[in-house]
Amino acid sequence: MTARGEGRALAHVAWIAFGGLAVALVDFAQLGWWATPTLILFGALALAAVFDARYLVIPDGPLIILLLLGLATLPRDGDETALRLAAAAGGYGALRAIDAAYRLLRGRAGLGLADAHLLGLAGLWLGPAALPGCLLVAVVSAFVSAFIAARDGALGRLTQPIPFGPHLALGFWLCWSLGPLEPG
Repeated sequence: MTARGEGRALAHVAWIAFGGLAVALVDFAQLGWWATPTLILFGALALAAVFDARYLVIPDGPLIILLLLGLATLPRDGDETALRLAAAAGGYGALRAIDAAYRLLRGRAGLGLADAHLLGLAGLWLGPAALPGCLLVAVVSAFVSAFIAARDGALGRLTQPIPFGPHLALGFWLCWSLGPLEPG
């Protein structure tokens, strides 16, 4: 099955995400009590990705669910909790800094505030070790989408915004379901 129309540039995001879901479901029995947060995570990320792909906005609902569930599932270990909170702040701060630099150079927004919130939430759930891989997956996926859209003539002009939320959601999901990307 191939994708057609305006969703074609994001088809790979959906297929890869469903592949990650299949991997999670294979290990479903071993997840134990983590099965419920994992399914809620997938649903919230899918909802955020679909809304951003369609409307260039991520609604607050999925982000609030991810925040509350992320806080509820923080480890009892104070050091690990501190690392995850620092990763959340770092992920959020990194995208806000990139957006501020883009605004300074180009005079317009480069990223939405919800994109920064989503990467911050990835830091809360994944911790600092997985955050770079999450962002790498998102950036590579966004480049693939931009290439497909440009090739198909779906990008009317180079200044036309493309949704970054689906790519961040994909990176978040893959690092959750497959583990952090590690060099070497």
